[in-house]
Order: sequence, then structure tokens, then C-alpha cells
Amino acid sequence: MFQIPKFISSRDSVEDASIVLAGVPYDCTSSFRAGSRFASREVRNYAYEAIEEFSFYQNVLLDDVPFCDIGDLEIMVGNPAEMVETVMGEVRPYLEMGKRFLAIGGEHLVTLPLFMVHREFYQDFTLLHLDAHADLRDGYAGDTLSHASVMKCCLDNGLEKLIQVGIRSCTRDEHKLRQTDSRIIPTASLDDVSDALEEGEMVYLSVDLDYFDPAFVPGTGTPEAGGASFNDFMRLVKLLDSKKCRIIGADVVELAPEIDRSGISVAFAAKLLRELLICMDKNS
Repeated sequence: MFQIPKFISSRDSVEDASIVLAGVPYDCTSSFRAGSRFASREVRNYAYEAIEEFSFYQNVLLDDVPFCDIGDLEIMVGNPAEMVETVMGEVRPYLEMGKRFLAIGGEHLVTLPLFMVHREFYQDFTLLHLDAHADLRDGYAGDTLSHASVMKCCLDNGLEKLIQVGIRSCTRDEHKLRQTDSRIIPTASLDDVSDALEEGEMVYLSVDLDYFDPAFVPGTGTPEAGGASFNDFMRLVKLLDSKKCRIIGADVVELAPEIDRSGISVAFAAKLLRELLICMDKNS
């Protein structure tokens, strides 16, 4: 029987790791192009076959980062409220062990349970949100639990500081909320992000891959013209490092591998995960 490999350089046991990597294969509220439930499988396969352990960007060997890939969380496809409870229940034991959690989505709604369970352990942290879309709707298609409303859900569940980076698509109501809600910090440049972050601040990082220009990542559910490059992301990583920000948890979401048959999107996401694992380990 074919076995999907662990992400390259994974430790064999959680006990030997400070970071837990897991897939969250859920995409039931995807409103345009689904398929992000298959992201973690394809990213692992690519990493096993084609990625280098050495980061050219950070001069670090991934082998030196103590993380363990535990595979995919067991999530039934269906009700989003049930998904929220399931993810919280599966992630909580790792946070109780003092581990940090990096999730491979899945659609962006998976950030909600990850944020909520982190709130149980870290009362005061910033959510740094990289995305093309504001995700601040009250709901979508009749459901308040949606990938299009995930940041509004986080705000409704106690989020006190939301830094948004790369937003270039929203409704008029979302735009107004971004201008009037003091908890939301819209940013237009890396300098703006730097000004919004305190030295040593605790950060939960959520990366929707449509933050990037679809020329680099076409395999995502709702691509938007314009956007960032991989080098832009690495500049942000170096900013977090220079500010000594502690990434307490993170997710990378909205990769839909089957949309992009070239495999470029999967390769991009796998290398982004390598760099993110290294960054999380630096200021642990």
C-alpha cells in the first residue's frame, strides 16, 4: 500500500519536536474553486521528491529544526461547526504539551478553530493575516462560518489585534470595517507592518496563498490579480526575525493542487513551509 511520506526532515516522534506540522483537509465552504483538502498530500509528496533541506534564504538546514509531521487531522467533510470543534479538540493536546502548531490547509476557515484554541493558551497575541481578501464578511451564502468571513469570526471570538497584509479585494462593508474598527490594522508596505509590530510580540501567522500573485501561485481557490512574490514573503520573514517576534502558531491555506497541473503552486507552497518552519524555530 502506498504511504504518503512525512514532510522532509520531520522527526519521528512528537516528543522530539517543539513544532507540530499537520494537514487540515477541509474545503466545504469554498465558494469558487474547491480542492484545498488535497493540499497537504501533494505538498508532502513534492517535498519528499524535490525539495532541499537547506534554506538558501536563511542559511539554515531544516534537519536542525525540531518539528514532527503527524499527518492529517481526522476531519469529516461536512458541517463547518463540527469541523471547528474537531480541529480544536485535535490540536489542544499538542498545545498542552507546550508544542507550537503549523497547519497545512484546507480552506481559510480552518484558521478559526486554530485561532480559538490558541486563545486558550495565549491570551495576548496578534493575528498577522496575509491574503488578497479581507475575509471580514458577516457570512457568505447564508452561513456565518465561511472562508469569506473567517477574520470577522476571529474578531467576534476575542481577537484584539489583526494586521492585514496584501488585501486587494473586499466588499464596501468590509472596506468600511477596515477603516473604522480599531482592532484592524491595514498595511500597504513592509514599513507599515514593521510599525504595527512591537519588539518581541507574539504572533499567529495565517498565510492564504492568494496573497501571492497568481502568476506564481495559480493553484488557489480565488486568485486575484497583483500580489506578492516569494521574495516579498522572505522580506517579511526577516522582519519578524529582526523584531524577535515569536510565532506561536501558523497556517498556510487555500492551495488547490489539482487546479494547477504544472505543479508550480505545490512547489511554491512546499518551499514556503520550509522557510516558515525555520522562522518559527528561530524565536522559539
